[in-house]
Amino acid sequence: MNKILFFFISVLLLCSFVYADTETKNTGKVEVKFFYSTSCPHCTKANETLLELEKKYDFLEIKRYVFSENMDLIMQLYQQYEVPSQEWGYVPILFIGEKYYISTSPIIQNIETDIIELHEKNESEPNPKPNPEPSETKVSLIQLLGLALVDAVNPCELAVLIILMTAILSRFPDRKDKALKAGLAFSLAIFIMYTLFGLLIILGFKTIIGVTDIQTLWFYKVLAGIAIILGILNIKDAIWYGGGGFIMEVPQRWRPKMKSIIKGTTSTAGAFVAGIIVSFFLTPCTAGPYFVFGGILSNLTFLQVLPYLFLYMIIFIFPMIAITLITYFGFMVIEDVAGWREKNVKKLHWVAGLLLVGLGIAMLMSWI
Repeated sequence: MNKILFFFISVLLLCSFVYADTETKNTGKVEVKFFYSTSCPHCTKANETLLELEKKYDFLEIKRYVFSENMDLIMQLYQQYEVPSQEWGYVPILFIGEKYYISTSPIIQNIETDIIELHEKNESEPNPKPNPEPSETKVSLIQLLGLALVDAVNPCELAVLIILMTAILSRFPDRKDKALKAGLAFSLAIFIMYTLFGLLIILGFKTIIGVTDIQTLWFYKVLAGIAIILGILNIKDAIWYGGGGFIMEVPQRWRPKMKSIIKGTTSTAGAFVAGIIVSFFLTPCTAGPYFVFGGILSNLTFLQVLPYLFLYMIIFIFPMIAITLITYFGFMVIEDVAGWREKNVKKLHWVAGLLLVGLGIAMLMSWI
């Protein structure tokens, strides 16, 4: 026991000496963070100057980042350096010491002077403050809950399940277990298909960002604008249902075909297949909030995306599962559920519209 204690004390003392030594030693190293776009000629010109300076000063370390591939880091640096939001998204951008420069001319004109000054300052300071590591980007829970709730209260999502349950119970009035299995299978199919749709939406956004180098701030503002427009259209349906020749639901001309598919379902397997097919009909009336959410998630890796996407989908299909269980346990007959849906369809559009407008404004104002 004494030997073990002696070993740990020796290691602790050794680490203390090493730490003390590194704390007093400083080579005057200068670190520069340079963000660029692969399709930007101005970035290439600025980088040529940086390459010359790297050869000239051995204490200079330049870390280069492709702008569209390092959203987490650039957003942190924007906040750390208090970069005004109107300057977000431009390349090239360079961070050195406590300063930053945007565009080629300011970088070329100032960078060498700043390198020398920072080098001399670092040599005279025994313990320069290290640059913080980038923090993990997190999606606002308010965004997730708000957009998922909008999808969950969409009238056409509720309507398709009501049609399915009515079709099965009318054929098998004494087989509630059959309706239960069919309802759950239908919900599972929607869950799987919409998860795949979500991954495709996110992949599409990632591709667009990578190809066009669209700037993060403006992309986020565009998503906020889309949310507001979708919200206004839902409020239009709450006030003037069907006004303007359209509604934020399944298009009228698609409904007969969709109903025929659902009404032809008589088994659990059939309900699952019907759910897969119907998911394509549902997409136009539920894709709006999902589209916005996919855009928000597009700056995360696919592994980071999965928990958010899973939680979103759980909220999305919750009303479908709730209706299935309510019918099975006899709390309400399916006709009552259908009547409630018809009676409150405009209120559902009010809820969806106000949530979307509120979220869009909050995103525009950078509250979330």
